Amino acid sequence: MLDKMFATEEDEISNQGLLSLDDGGGLRVVHAEFRSEKKFDWDLFSGFNKLQILTYSASADAIVRMLDSYDFDEFECIFGYEGTLQNIRTILAFQKTVIGDTRAAIMGLTDERHLHILEKVHEGKARFRVLRNYVAHAKLYLLSADDGRHRVIVGSANLSERAFSGRQPETLVSFDDSEEAWQHYSRMYREIRNSASDSVEIPEDRITRAEIDIADTPVMDSKAPTLVIEPPPQEGPRVPVQIQKIEKVAAVLGPSLSAVIPPSRNGRMNITPDIRRQIARVSLVKSVEEVEATYFHIDRLNRTASFSGKPFPLTYRDELVRNDAELLVNYFENYSAFEGEVPRHQRDYFILMSWFYFSPLMSDLRSLALIEDSDIIRYPQFCVVFGKSNCGKTTLIDTLMMSMFRRVHTIEKRQFTTAKLRGLQETYKRFPVVFDDIGKTAFNAHGKDMIKDELQPNAEEFPCFTISMNNDSHSFPDEVVKRSLMIYTTTALPQYDEERRQQLFAGIQAMRKDLTGDLYKRYLVEVMDALEDDKLPDDWLALSSGVLSGIIGESLGQRPSWCRQITWNDYAGKRYDRVKAALQSLLRPASYADEEGSTPRGWTLDSDRIIVWEPQDAFGRRSFGWEDVPSTLIDSDTTQGNVTFLVRSEVEGFLGSRVRAPGKFSGIRRLFGR
Repeated sequence: MLDKMFATEEDEISNQGLLSLDDGGGLRVVHAEFRSEKKFDWDLFSGFNKLQILTYSASADAIVRMLDSYDFDEFECIFGYEGTLQNIRTILAFQKTVIGDTRAAIMGLTDERHLHILEKVHEGKARFRVLRNYVAHAKLYLLSADDGRHRVIVGSANLSERAFSGRQPETLVSFDDSEEAWQHYSRMYREIRNSASDSVEIPEDRITRAEIDIADTPVMDSKAPTLVIEPPPQEGPRVPVQIQKIEKVAAVLGPSLSAVIPPSRNGRMNITPDIRRQIARVSLVKSVEEVEATYFHIDRLNRTASFSGKPFPLTYRDELVRNDAELLVNYFENYSAFEGEVPRHQRDYFILMSWFYFSPLMSDLRSLALIEDSDIIRYPQFCVVFGKSNCGKTTLIDTLMMSMFRRVHTIEKRQFTTAKLRGLQETYKRFPVVFDDIGKTAFNAHGKDMIKDELQPNAEEFPCFTISMNNDSHSFPDEVVKRSLMIYTTTALPQYDEERRQQLFAGIQAMRKDLTGDLYKRYLVEVMDALEDDKLPDDWLALSSGVLSGIIGESLGQRPSWCRQITWNDYAGKRYDRVKAALQSLLRPASYADEEGSTPRGWTLDSDRIIVWEPQDAFGRRSFGWEDVPSTLIDSDTTQGNVTFLVRSEVEGFLGSRVRAPGKFSGIRRLFGR
């Protein structure tokens, strides 16, 4: 009965020239019975010797790991795409990205393991394919054995460790030894493979580099006399995974290829062999690495790492660790030339350093916190650095990045949009994302909601974000403050001391060139050794700052006063210090009035409430930054207009002191003769 139903629909779709599968070419309904359910286990893939997969390109590293974990005699994977392959540029960009990622994933394994995978590829036991001109939404796994057993797995989960970890809501449906299901989904898979995909070749002489030329893409090597590119569907999927990366590659290809790409006719592009030869001869202005190949990957299980597809050896030399420690300590000592509370400035920036160094591992802790229903707020994904100009926030972040990866990488401000931020989560893996000089308007429009969103990105590894802001952008809602690492400072280099500024800048530039990254590699090794795979640390900040302090102290024989272990409670107890000082100033005795509204601005007491009033400007704005004040202090039911009602007991608990009317306080002093 199922075959008859499918055959009728397939005939109709075939007459329309579309593929008969649930991937944009037609919506299909499979009627099935629910028998049971259980937690996912990787044993679902055991006991078979042949596997065919349709999944998204973001899972290239997991595909390679699957090959390494199971001894399949035959393995074939078609990489699909969540975006829209709309023209020759996006097709080239997609295929370049997928092939590069696959090569990088193979090379990211240890020598013995990647040779094992390559041997399977060259023996024909493992094959990879990419879509040519199609949008595949389906995730499909076909398992079969020589004794006739077969298993079909369909659902929402891509083949990725994150999707199969239980860290995000996914569903898989398994059909065991169902002939109808096997025939239906095998037919679906064959039609995509034969009609819409190209084989990916991975020759030995090219596997050592992830970057490929456009001439290496399957679409350029097609034997078809003319490649017809159909118009894209009207509506495609909306969740960006590798879309941003591919769009950037396509943008770079665009100007270089515009002279040789023919115009579309009726929405179709005809790419003849002659046009493909012209495309292959185009010399690109920028390589893909220059466009977007920045990401950091850590395999904690095997203690390996890679940076932008190249090995990132977690080995170090003690003398180079000592070199980096000395340079960084000298860098922090430069703050002695600043005006303000220098010791606190150094301590706060050391907290920033401890978070920044630890940030590539934060995605693991946030994922585990969600699984355990733990307090995810204690594991901040965002750091907001703000303060006076010349406070050194930008140069510090650049220096920290140099000490980690020996390069500085800051994202353009125009990329600070919600869509771009989510795209960066998918493509940068563990590499820190840094935005400099973000304005208040952009932060409020895009940053606040991202920070408050505690759902995990659709990626196994995702980065932390560092946002530096101007001094006038100092009002942040309580939801942002408690979910972010907030670093605020008024200590800065005097603006009038231009000579001193130039000297420090020249010294910093020279110092950065001598950083080797060995201190950070030792830091990563020690922190990963201290972290347990399935257990949250008691205090990540104490762990991070303690490891840093220990390495610097051991390397130099002593450690500065700012370089000490700091606990999360140490930080959390002080992150509202600036707000406390501002609130204490607002409630100073000189501003007290006996009656509400008797002065242009002031405050008074009314039983268990503190009433504060202040003038408003023409736009209804008040001068005090109430957004900074924890929401528990404000009685939102009675607050309106230019009058704010505060809960007296909450304010006193927050400030750590009683709030009294000045007259009563003076009377007590007179009573005791003081």
